[in-house]
Amino acid sequence: MPQAAAVAHRTARREAPRGGHQISPAILAAADWVILVTSLPQAAFAAADLLALYRLRWRIARAVQRLNSLVGPKRPPGTEARSARPYVLAHLLMILLLEPLIDALADSPRPAAA
Repeated sequence: MPQAAAVAHRTARREAPRGGHQISPAILAAADWVILVTSLPQAAFAAADLLALYRLRWRIARAVQRLNSLVGPKRPPGTEARSARPYVLAHLLMILLLEPLIDALADSPRPAAA
């Protein structure tokens, strides 16, 4: 993981001046760590599996944010979980399938200003 720590250090050094902040030694020390808090039993999941699950969760969250910025938030049809669940799952599947294609585009299309 030294490579990941080096990337985190570079990111912290690059982002601090952009926000008008000065980087502290504590920030650089924190960049060496990844802290995940979970209620999952330690015996059931290895640390590598937890990190893989977290990365997948983060990808889904980023994709949902991207979809919301492009399409705008829409509610599932109906008020029952029976109809809302397939709607949400279909949209998440669409996001995950389209994510590699969207990342390949230089610019995402934006909706016209109202």
